[in-house]
Amino acid sequence: MSIFIMLKHSLAILLIWISLVSSAQTDIDTARSHFIFKQYVPQATLDEFNLRQQLINRCGMYALSGWALGNIVYGSIASGLNNGEGQIFHASNAIWGGINLCIALPGVVSAYQKDKALNLTFGKTALQQHGIEKLYLINSVLDIVYIGTGAAAWGFSDRVISTKNRNMLSGGGKSFILQGGFLALFDWTMYIVHSQHAFRHLNRYIGSLSYEGNGLSYKLQF
Repeated sequence: MSIFIMLKHSLAILLIWISLVSSAQTDIDTARSHFIFKQYVPQATLDEFNLRQQLINRCGMYALSGWALGNIVYGSIASGLNNGEGQIFHASNAIWGGINLCIALPGVVSAYQKDKALNLTFGKTALQQHGIEKLYLINSVLDIVYIGTGAAAWGFSDRVISTKNRNMLSGGGKSFILQGGFLALFDWTMYIVHSQHAFRHLNRYIGSLSYEGNGLSYKLQF
C-alpha cells in the first residue's frame, strides 16, 4: 500500500511538472509572437486601424439611432390615429424603436472614447475585430428569427376567431417582419464594412503568420 501511495504521489508530481513546463513554453511562445508583432506592426498602424473601426461603429450607431427615433415618433403618432391592426402595428414599431435606441445610444458614447482605441496590441486588435464580426453575424441570425416569427404570427392570425387577438398577431407580426428586415440589412452592412476594413488593413499581417511546430513565426516581405 505504501508503494502504491508513493507511485501515486510521484505521478502527481510528474503531471504537475509537465503542466508547468507546458505553461512556461506557451508563455514563451506568446511572448515571442507579441515581440514579433510589436517589432513589425507599427503602433501607429494599429491606432489608425482601431480609430477607423470606431468611426465605422459611430456611423452605424447613428444610423440605428435615426431609425429608432423615427419609429418612436411616427409609431407613437400613427398608433393614436389608427384602430385595430394598424394601431398594434405602429405601437409595436414604437416599442421596437425604444429598444433599438437603448442599444444605439451606449454604442454612440463608446464610439467617441478614443482612448480605448489607442495603444492596443496586435493581439487585442485582432481579437476585438473578430469579436465585432462575430457579433454582427450572430445578430443577423437573430434577425432571420424575428422575420420568421413575424411571418408565422401574421399567417396564423387568420385562424384566430377573436378580433383583438387576430389584430395583435397580424399587426405585431408585420412589425416583426419590418423591424427584422431592417436589422438584417443593418447587421449585414456593418459586418461587410468591418470585414472589408480588416481585409484591407489588418489581414495582410495575419496572413504572414505560420506555425512551425514549436511556436509562431512571422514572414516579413520586402
